[in-house]
Amino acid sequence: SNFDWTLLVLSPNCGKGGAVQRGMLHSRGQWRLMVDADGATEFGEIWNLFQHTGTHKVVFGSRAHLQESSKAQRSLLRTVLMHGFHFCVKVFCGTSGAHIQDTQCGFKLFEANTAEVLFGSLHLQRWAFDIELVILCGIVLQQLQQQQQQQQPIIREVAVQWHEVDGSKLDSSKLQLALVSLGMLRDMVCVRLCYSLGIWRVHKKV
Repeated sequence: SNFDWTLLVLSPNCGKGGAVQRGMLHSRGQWRLMVDADGATEFGEIWNLFQHTGTHKVVFGSRAHLQESSKAQRSLLRTVLMHGFHFCVKVFCGTSGAHIQDTQCGFKLFEANTAEVLFGSLHLQRWAFDIELVILCGIVLQQLQQQQQQQQPIIREVAVQWHEVDGSKLDSSKLQLALVSLGMLRDMVCVRLCYSLGIWRVHKKV
């Protein structure tokens, strides 16, 4: 009751990436949090992310497989696909994704101006939009390095408590999960090519 809420109704369905994009661009805070509605990550974990906002413009929550201090239960199929996916991220995202081990955790914090640049330039509106964000962060870092404003990566990855929640849209069948994974691989190739060839560009500078 102490917060002003704005509910955005998107019709037709524009995908998870599209919904997050609209929300980020409508937000007005100095820091903007993306969080999955299923509660897989406790909201209180935001304070762990805030500890790194002094040196980084984007902070990714990372699930429990990264550190012993985190705890998670994950199915075998998801684990296999996850590790294969991380390998592809390192291949297609280049140096911008080399140090990111979990791009898909639905708990991410963005500095306002950086969020405007990233989500204002975002093209993918389905499951692989996080990958485009990582690539965009690499482009933004290059801009900042040219301006001599920042040398280290703008993304920081922080382990958060996470648990798998029943009822996910990807839980209905193993076939659906495999098809979504193939679709994300296709999108990764598309994103890498489009930015490398100059077909897609960052719309403005940080």
